[in-house]
Amino acid sequence: MERALERTWRVIEEIERSSGLIDVEDCLVDVARDFGLTCVFGGLVPSAPMAPANVRERTLFQRLPAGWAERYNGRGYLFRDPIFHRLQHERVPFSWEDAYGSCERTDDVSLIRGEASEFGLRAGYVVPIALLGNGLAAISFGGDRASLDPAATSALGFLASYAIGRALQHTFVRKRSLGSLTVREYECLQWASEGKTDWEIAIILGISRPTVTKHLQAIREKLGAVTKGHAIAIALRNKILR
Repeated sequence: MERALERTWRVIEEIERSSGLIDVEDCLVDVARDFGLTCVFGGLVPSAPMAPANVRERTLFQRLPAGWAERYNGRGYLFRDPIFHRLQHERVPFSWEDAYGSCERTDDVSLIRGEASEFGLRAGYVVPIALLGNGLAAISFGGDRASLDPAATSALGFLASYAIGRALQHTFVRKRSLGSLTVREYECLQWASEGKTDWEIAIILGISRPTVTKHLQAIREKLGAVTKGHAIAIALRNKILR
């Protein structure tokens, strides 16, 4: 019991110390590997099909094989995925096999199961997480195999709930930070992330060097950064810069 508590606390600390969504995603994958799961995909669950740009805004985690991520996103497979269909009426955890078995759209089952397996994704487990106001988030863990006994599924449920909470916090902070930056501050931050000096940014934007320095100082204060490099790192982690 002491060892389990120590491991749990260590993971909680790692998630709490995370600087952005990628750090939280790393924690999810590190724990999931213990159960034979190597990939994670999750975010806010749409209640109906929507444009790809809106799907991206709702996605919090996506650690998938490169080829599969491109195909899944590019062809709009989310809305054909049996997991998506099951999440429209299921709010308790379930396996991928459960989703395949309950889906009446056999063509979608064959498509998603067959193509996912080409990338080594043959088994998985999904944790739906109810949000306040009737919203729903979910995290899907996947891999070539899954070693999931009741203790493992409980652990993944705890981990997913905690990770979603922290991810939403990061997302809110990013939106608040992005909204607090002026257009000129954002431009200075963008060019700084490209490696431009204050003088070069001034030339590019047609403003004085002291003005650039003033904007970068304001950015550091708004993002809670110590240096310009630190501000860029925070902006990248929180996807203020893309």
